[in-house]
Amino acid sequence: MNNQSSDVDVVVIGAGFAGLTAARSLAKAGVSVVALEADDRVGGRSMAGRIAGHVVDRGGQWVGPTQHHLLGLAEELGVKTYPQYVEGDHILDVGGREARYKEGEDLPLEPADVAEFNRVMGELDALTGKIDAAAPWTAEDADALDAQTFESWLLKATASEPARSVLRVIAQVVFCGRAGQLSLLNLLTYAAASGGIVHMISSRGGSQDSLFVGGAWQLAAKMAEGLGDAVVVNAPVRSIAQTDDGVTVTSDAGVWTAALAVVTAAPPMAARISYTPPMPARRDSLTQRMPMGSIIKVHVAYETPFWRARGLSGSILSDRTVTGMWIDLSLAGEGGLVGFFAGGHAQAWADRSPEDRRARVLDDLATYLGPEATTPIDYIDEVWPARPWQRGAYMSVPGPGLLTSFGPALREPVGRIHWAGTETADVSMGYLDGAIQSGKRVAHDCIKRLRP
Repeated sequence: MNNQSSDVDVVVIGAGFAGLTAARSLAKAGVSVVALEADDRVGGRSMAGRIAGHVVDRGGQWVGPTQHHLLGLAEELGVKTYPQYVEGDHILDVGGREARYKEGEDLPLEPADVAEFNRVMGELDALTGKIDAAAPWTAEDADALDAQTFESWLLKATASEPARSVLRVIAQVVFCGRAGQLSLLNLLTYAAASGGIVHMISSRGGSQDSLFVGGAWQLAAKMAEGLGDAVVVNAPVRSIAQTDDGVTVTSDAGVWTAALAVVTAAPPMAARISYTPPMPARRDSLTQRMPMGSIIKVHVAYETPFWRARGLSGSILSDRTVTGMWIDLSLAGEGGLVGFFAGGHAQAWADRSPEDRRARVLDDLATYLGPEATTPIDYIDEVWPARPWQRGAYMSVPGPGLLTSFGPALREPVGRIHWAGTETADVSMGYLDGAIQSGKRVAHDCIKRLRP
């Protein structure tokens, strides 16, 4: 352990997008700050990787036109975007029926199933419109919505198995869990914070509209570079003690004292810090009940994007294969695909070998793209449930009954300890944009306390 020790105004725990944003905002206001990061890198659930000589994002990567916090940061730091490739036919394979469709078209289900899917989506949109994403527990029917899972609601909402299957796959990929593990109120809250479910799953004009030239992770790296010595990596925080006068934060890199602390770790990871005095019962109960989502992100590189010559976009949504979603991520003339083991599939495959996962991935892709899919030039995957300082992604997911029982504890400060992170956002929850918004909010709150 190093012998660093310092007194600052605010100690920020975590140097992901939330923590770095908070630290930057505080520093710009003349507040002395240090950001302590447990990992050996900054970025949190955003992480750089390389495949076939190209930089890719092993974590968060897309940006949509309504994600103003993330787009504003990119503009400030001089990072440009480019559109997600969507030309050609998408593949949908649910309920034992494989078909093609184009971006913006109705899903290629039987007419009766299309009508049911659209009706159910309309019901979800109507429910979403009643939710205040900043305080979903205040909704008129909050208790009833929170008492059921998305799966139990879906079984009552429609008898169309294809429509159910599509929505189950969407829930699995978006929320990194099974529909039966997900509170309906939580699903509606995330949708309310992100422009609706259709927006969340759409490419053109939606949350997967564009990518960053050089990857999203560089935004975190650039923020950290600007903060200089105020960012300390390899500094897992073990304990936070607070008194009426201040906080003492003990990490593997040293001890810092401050007026305030900001914890940006996801709730289940924040729970692993020892607090003196202990957390109030409501906050502790919340963090016991918000497991991280389960996701394994996969990149596969090919010599060429051979699927394009066949009129395919590279987008696949399937309930038949283990990897249920794929999307084109071709770079510099080479072919690239990015996909996921999500939810239950990620839980089942996280402890398997990379070789086993690679074989499963290539077999899944060959199902739709033919034998050429089995001869990539490179392959990488990122098992987020195995990352020691994240233990999952994209976010921690409340089960039934949590938001109405303990939801306010997500953001409520506990004495001199404030909370941030994408789970606490009221816009773009679960996204990098939401993490940035939460960092701005918590910095504003800290400045108000320091300079009343």
